[in-house]
Amino acid sequence: MMRAATAFALSWWLLWTGTVLGQDDDRSDGTTSSQRRIRIGVLGAGGVTIHGAAFSSLPELPTCCPRFRDGSGLTTAGILWGEYPAFGSVVLGLRMGLAQFAGTLRALERKPVLVDDTPTDAVIQHTLDAHFRSMRWEGYLGLRGSQLVDLYVGAGTDLVRQADASIREELVQPSAGTFENGRRVRNERSSALESSTRSMASLVAGARFSIPMGKSQQWWLIPELSFRYALDPVARQQQWYVYSVLVGVGLAYAPVELPRPTQQRLEPPREETLPPLAASLVAYGVAGAQEQLPLRVDVHPRRRILPLLPVLFVDGEEIPERYIVPASQEDTSWYAALHSPLGAYYALLPIVGSRLRTSTDTLTLVGIDSRSAPNARRRAEYIARYLQSVWSIPGKRLRIGGSVDERDTAPRVQLEGNRRLFGPVESEDTVRSMLPPTLRIRPATNGAELLRQWTIRVWQDSLEIARYSGSGGLPLKLDVDLSTFVDRLRPNVPLLVELEAISTRGTRAVAHEHVPLAVLESHQPNPERVAEVEVFYFPTALPTKEALSELAERYRSTVQECVIVAHGTMPGVTSAAERLAAMLTDAGFPPPRIEQEELLYHPSTPERVQYSQLLLLRIRYAVQD
Repeated sequence: MMRAATAFALSWWLLWTGTVLGQDDDRSDGTTSSQRRIRIGVLGAGGVTIHGAAFSSLPELPTCCPRFRDGSGLTTAGILWGEYPAFGSVVLGLRMGLAQFAGTLRALERKPVLVDDTPTDAVIQHTLDAHFRSMRWEGYLGLRGSQLVDLYVGAGTDLVRQADASIREELVQPSAGTFENGRRVRNERSSALESSTRSMASLVAGARFSIPMGKSQQWWLIPELSFRYALDPVARQQQWYVYSVLVGVGLAYAPVELPRPTQQRLEPPREETLPPLAASLVAYGVAGAQEQLPLRVDVHPRRRILPLLPVLFVDGEEIPERYIVPASQEDTSWYAALHSPLGAYYALLPIVGSRLRTSTDTLTLVGIDSRSAPNARRRAEYIARYLQSVWSIPGKRLRIGGSVDERDTAPRVQLEGNRRLFGPVESEDTVRSMLPPTLRIRPATNGAELLRQWTIRVWQDSLEIARYSGSGGLPLKLDVDLSTFVDRLRPNVPLLVELEAISTRGTRAVAHEHVPLAVLESHQPNPERVAEVEVFYFPTALPTKEALSELAERYRSTVQECVIVAHGTMPGVTSAAERLAAMLTDAGFPPPRIEQEELLYHPSTPERVQYSQLLLLRIRYAVQD
């Protein structure tokens, strides 16, 4: 590594020295330095490689070597190059060709052994021989310091096409010993290096000497000294760098001689009076490819059908607090929970109790425990006493049992009976949706001054909906999703969009835009009135063909959109959504769209695990007067 750093410092010293020499030559001979030539040429070079490493083995050639640290080898290259004079004595060049480089890395390993029953330190030498072939590309910036000396620095890359390596272990000491194979050499292996890098970047520096061949100075003999400093390792995920010092000779041809451009006298720029900085913006709704749409909040009715899980997860003889347990039949506060799937489930006891009061069905309560059937039965008896005392259900209509389930250890009470007792719960409410859901903002300034920073805000009264800021130029457009704020927006109050721009001179410009926001209530006359129905299903309890036929008979002629939302990514949920889509198509619905969303609830309790992976069937249909 020290040798590589020394060679790199030497290259920079040569570049500095050549610059000084070039300045002296310019002062002494202006005729020669005035010649500016395009040159193309070929180069053959050879030299040595210096390897810096810090690895023990390669994936293709595993070894017990303690660590390879350095090595050396030979390298050759054949290069085509061309350069173009950019300005003054500076040239831009490009080189490409083929190269091969090799290296031998050695490491010593000391092990104690017995020779004639005498402890002796054995020295084993691990040797790694590697050979690489690559396609080489280089770009460089050159300085023609004088007519004879050219210096350059640049960067390049080796696209490695072939890499091979071999490894062996050799017994160095003691001189009279052998390995177990009877030889002083073992583990001789070779392999192609699939782990070699595909592209190895390097820094390049060098000096060339241009010797003219003839008075026309079109052909030149070019001896060269160059150095390559590797930036990338030669093997992936290994600390193995290759540095090269090359000496070569080439032939160059200069077909075109360009005259030095004359400097034209520049007139002082005219000061123009610029208009003051001004800002403007427009904002409107967009939906897909449609733009310039007015914003409105659509309020429409929604009917939800929520499934019930006939299981109470009870650990102990008391009902957990998460369940809704009214103290009397007159307490109807549990109705407020019937607007979400999990809320309806937590109201399972009052739902079943009220349904038992209006029917003559019999309810069976089976307590289930992982160890004790008597404990399970006591839980079921506690639920039965609650139904008797609060909902006045006769004891003869309540059957109690207990069982042990060692596979599902969750303590619970299973409710069994007529399907009417555990049928879905229906609720009705209204929902708001933003049409269209996206607000597009197009900001602009008159370009009188460069901008240092800008800020765009969207709000309604004291509710800030969005804020964007940045430095430099304004974006062509910004899209704001309004659907997440639809429940907080005030009806018939416009949205305010503000652009504040500050220039690099400190000038401030502000623009405002009011975007009307209309609210369309469900009771208002509207030829495009819509409504929604949402039906939730457990993936293991899809609807029957008869139930889907009833839905199709009711909504098939007016359906506008049919979507299946699968909550969760479990294979059972995805396959259930696909089966439900096929059943809907067979029932006469248009092919529904399937959307994948996150779990509906965090699965922290047994019932949440069940309700977190529900399927949602959403049908939007036109309301006919």
